[in-house]
Order: sequence, then C-alpha cells, then structure tokens
Amino acid sequence: MVNLKTVKTIHFIGIKGVAMAGLSVICKQRGMAVSGSDVALKFITDDTLHREGITVLESFDPAHLDGQPDLVVVGTSWGTDNVEVAEAKRRGIPIISDAELRGLLSREKKTIAVTGVHGKTTATALLAHLFTRAGLQPSFLVGTGTVPNLGSNARWAAGDYFIVEGDEYSRSHDDPTPKFLDLQPAISIITSIEWEHVDIFPDTQAIEAAFKKLVGVTSDLVVACGDWPSVRKVISGQEQKVATYGLTERNLWQAHDIRQEPDRMVFRVKREGIDIDEFSTNILGRHNVLNALACIIVSLKAGIELETIRDGLQTFSGTQRRFEVTESKGITFVDDYGHHPSEIKATLETVRRRYPDRRIVCVFQPHMASRTKALLADFAKSFSDVDIVLLMDIFDSAREHAVDITSKDLADAVRQTHPNAAYSGSVEQTVAALRSQLKPDDVVVTMGAGNVYQVRDKLIQNNQ
Repeated sequence: MVNLKTVKTIHFIGIKGVAMAGLSVICKQRGMAVSGSDVALKFITDDTLHREGITVLESFDPAHLDGQPDLVVVGTSWGTDNVEVAEAKRRGIPIISDAELRGLLSREKKTIAVTGVHGKTTATALLAHLFTRAGLQPSFLVGTGTVPNLGSNARWAAGDYFIVEGDEYSRSHDDPTPKFLDLQPAISIITSIEWEHVDIFPDTQAIEAAFKKLVGVTSDLVVACGDWPSVRKVISGQEQKVATYGLTERNLWQAHDIRQEPDRMVFRVKREGIDIDEFSTNILGRHNVLNALACIIVSLKAGIELETIRDGLQTFSGTQRRFEVTESKGITFVDDYGHHPSEIKATLETVRRRYPDRRIVCVFQPHMASRTKALLADFAKSFSDVDIVLLMDIFDSAREHAVDITSKDLADAVRQTHPNAAYSGSVEQTVAALRSQLKPDDVVVTMGAGNVYQVRDKLIQNNQ
C-alpha cells in the first residue's frame, strides 16, 4: 500500500475531473509538489485549479513524467491506452486510481462518506459548511467545481473529520469495484438509490448490492433515506447501526410541514414522532429538505449545537451547477447538473413552484448514450413542468463505446407527452435557436452533466 507521508511529488492524469481536481488541492495542501494533465477543453474546475496555483498541462505526453514523480493518480476516464499511463507503467512509477487515493485519505481521519444516486454533492457541501461553521475544521472533498461558502471544492484541515463525496461509479475501466468501497467511513449518508450508471450496473439489484457492501463497511452509523424502496432493502439486517430519515412517519427522523417560499424552504423535524424544531434553507426543493435533514442528523451526532445547525442551513448558498441562478437583461437562468429522470423531474417541479406564472424553457443535454437508451421512457415523461424543451446532442463520455441512440430519438420520445419539444443540436446551434425566441421574463433552465452551461454563458455574453 502507498504511504502518502513519503510522497513528495505527485502527478494527476485527468486532473480536471471534479474529484481529481479536489484531490490535487488536498495533496498540495499536504505539502506535495503537484502536476497534472488533461484535455484542453474548459472544465468547471479550471478556476479552482488556477486559484490554488496548480499548473495544468493541456495535453497528454510521456514527457510530462520526465520529473519522475513519486506517485501517479489516474482518473476514471483514462486507462492503459493513455500515453501517460503507459509511460508511468514503463518507468515503474506507482499508479493508483482517484478512488484509492480517497481511500488512503479516509484512513487518516474520522470519515463521513456522503453517498447516493442523487443529492450527494449538495449534501457533502452543506455538511462541510455546517462543520466549518461549528469550528470543527473539517477536511472535505466535494464533487463540483467550487463551493462558494467554502471557497473551494476541497480542503485538508486540522480537524478530526474528513467529509467526502462517495461515488458509486466503478474505480476504473478495468476494475468495476464501486469507488466508495475504497473508503473506511465511520459514518455514511445514503440519500437515494435507484437504477443509474447503466453502463456498469446491469439492473437495480446490482447497484443495491454495492450499497449493501457500503453499509457493511461503515463502522458507526448509516443515515439512510428510508423513503426509497431500494434503500430499505440495503439496510435490511443491519438496522442496528442505521438511522432512517424521510418525509414519511415510517422513518426515525421525519421532515414535515414543508413549504417552499420564493427563496427558501421551511420545514419542521420530528424524531420518533417528537417535534424537534423548525429549520429553513436557501436551497430549494423537497429533495433538498431531505439533504438538509440528513446533514442535521449527522451534525447532531457530532455534537454540534442546534442553533449552529440552524444558522448554517440559513447561510448555505449551494454549490456550482446545482440550481445555480443568474439574472441577465430580464431573463432568469437556472443551471443544474441533473441528468437522471428523477433529478430532472424534481428540479423542474421546483423551478415551476418558484416561477409559477413565467414561461420556462428547458435545455437538456443527455449524458451518456447508454443512460439515454436504458431510461428513455422515463426521460420522455420528465419535462411536464416546463413550456418548451430543447434536446441537445448527447454529451459523449470517454467511459463508453458508441450506443445506437441519438438526441433526435429522445426528442421524438419526449414529443409523445410534450407538444413543444425539439432537437436543438450542438451548443452553438442551441444558442442560435434560443437567441431568436427568448423574451424578457423567460426562465431558461440548462440541465445536464456535460457542458450545457455554456449555452447560458454564451446567451449572457450576447446580451451584454
């Protein structure tokens, strides 16, 4: 096993990925000399890497390893066909995955793993904010470009806790082990489970099996959303270390009396039927009430005062690419990372509740052809809360081979239930299509896990 205390120089292949960028920040803060390489495309992590003074080499070249680093970390998208990976192997440089690096870090502190198919980025960031406000100096790793309240997506600090987003995706091209199984968590949050990552999990049962293993390796407490049938399955037989939460009375913890105001969610919390208190949060949607409730439970477990938790919830402003609102020349832009049918429906319902009388245009960029094909029927029914739907080209992933489906097929499916759905093509084509039809007071929602946010950026630039 790699001993991080002996590593002086470290190189990241695929450094612009959200986890990889955050890990590079942590390694630099631990005193290592950090280098990294990636493609030349713009990523949401670019600003974080620049701010942290980490140089990114925007190509892959065997010469990048001429300094003979002590350790090479490889991102999920890159395998043995990458020239730098091949060169590191040739030179005998130790190579680990980003998941393995997270696992090594988790052994050094009391680790809280925030997991689930939906909501884990927001919950990780919120929990890190609450612990920071409480003076606990947590280390953290959040799967986004930056978190405004925290000033970064990662930090290695003096406190006892490491709050880390636990990814259920596979460790690498060649190793299907879910990434979060490299962690050694004292506490795990499970926000949700349903069929996702269809390229590596053939069915719901396969993803349930991965989460059941996570429950098994968590030493102290699992905080699990019992509203999801699959969550109830994975905790079965291990209930002695589980605290369930949700919107129904079947859970140990329950959020109730929920109301969405223009700029906040207000809700009360019960434990075993006994009322605890009222809370509010600036992150909108009932799904975010559940994320907040999970963080309340873990914060109380860590001994944080109720008043500190309440204040932290009220001051949290969200994360990059999660319901990120921008105003420009009378048009409201909402950018969101949602890319699964359940996420789309929840986010668009929240948008409609916030802007009940305005025309809402949703620009959706599918992510991964395999997901689009497997969940096509569910995608087709996800856009009922908006007035116009534009379907961009599928954002290609380096993780999969070609699949026989296109966004034109998705547009045809959506049109079966939505009369105003159309295929819009590339970023540039979508911007051109929107430019002529947008009106003041419109709400434009850009959704997807790729570069759909560039549609918003280009429209705003054109407005100036």
